Amino acid sequence: IEDLRNAPEVCRALWNTPEYRNLLASWGDTQEIMLGYSDSNKDGGMLTSTWEIFRAHRALHQVAHECGITLRLFHGRGGTVGRGGGPTHRSIYAQPVDAFDGQIRITEQGEVLNFKYSDVVLAERNLELMIAASLDALARPNARMPDGHQSGILRPEWEAAFDELSSTSRAFYQENILNDPEVLQYFELATPVGELEHAKIGSRPSRRGGKMSFDNLRAIPWVFGWTQSRLLIPAWFGVGHAFTRFFEKPGGTELLRQMLDEFPLFIDLIRNVEMALAKADLGIASLYSTLVPDAGLRERVFLKLKAEFERTSKTLLTVARQNEMLEENPVLSRSIRLRNPYVDPMSLIQVDLLRRKRALLESGAPADSPELEEIHRAIAGTINGISAGLRNTG
Repeated sequence: IEDLRNAPEVCRALWNTPEYRNLLASWGDTQEIMLGYSDSNKDGGMLTSTWEIFRAHRALHQVAHECGITLRLFHGRGGTVGRGGGPTHRSIYAQPVDAFDGQIRITEQGEVLNFKYSDVVLAERNLELMIAASLDALARPNARMPDGHQSGILRPEWEAAFDELSSTSRAFYQENILNDPEVLQYFELATPVGELEHAKIGSRPSRRGGKMSFDNLRAIPWVFGWTQSRLLIPAWFGVGHAFTRFFEKPGGTELLRQMLDEFPLFIDLIRNVEMALAKADLGIASLYSTLVPDAGLRERVFLKLKAEFERTSKTLLTVARQNEMLEENPVLSRSIRLRNPYVDPMSLIQVDLLRRKRALLESGAPADSPELEEIHRAIAGTINGISAGLRNTG
């Protein structure tokens, strides 16, 4: 989060350095900058990450225009909501007004590649969505209409509301996630994050050496582990607390509803959080929690996470004026209902395999024993199967 906040002034200093300007001149005064979604989410939570990336995006374009630089932003999105994933058209259109010059670069990762580009018709459809969204974001045709509906123009009261929501959410996230060592212990035991090295699906180790800590744990396995255990913490934790506090303000609920009707960034945030809540499964997650041998730790952490999940679900439905998740997206709702009966057995198998592996290690079985190798292969199969079934996990 601090890096995002410092980025505009760092770039201003860099772009005004004579030696670097010579390099820029050789590139046609064009600069590409990557915005990373995963680490800002791990550092500040979903709501703060979304808002700070938006603010950095807007400020970087302002500085680039002042310095006479053509800026192309490279959005380092993953497949999961906690890493910037979500519908492409909606996310592109949610960019700040006047902070898009017609060029954009986006990563597509993991099983998302297969879902979007394995068939020519699907690939054409996704490219059409990107082009249409880019034209919308560039031309902003809604801003020229009398009502200006969803024009993307950020009103001062909306910006103040987002600032307050972000501050409240980040403080809650840091207190209850980053500054609570029990959460990391729970995460290490109640998710298959330790098995990723055997699954051979990552481009790098899950942590930067040494004992696992929030400092050396990479952001991608942090998101991936919570997805496997069906809690999807990075996609919603802190949102419910921030909304609850904001509801206490006079007119707070109505202001958030107005933002959901009119402000593309808030629409994108709410709908992505809603999708994650719909895919989460507290029943399956409670089964993963039984992998934590310390009953006290298990209960304290799981009940805390469960309370925020229920708070986020309740407040989101209030803002969206809905009775259930995905009420306005019946296609996705039906898709999740159809897929889950196939995903749930793999989760049950994975928990059993993790329990068997840990029992073998505790009994003194060597790490390279044939039985453990077989279990590793089976766990890798469940990891891939759950990822494919849940989607949005790349």
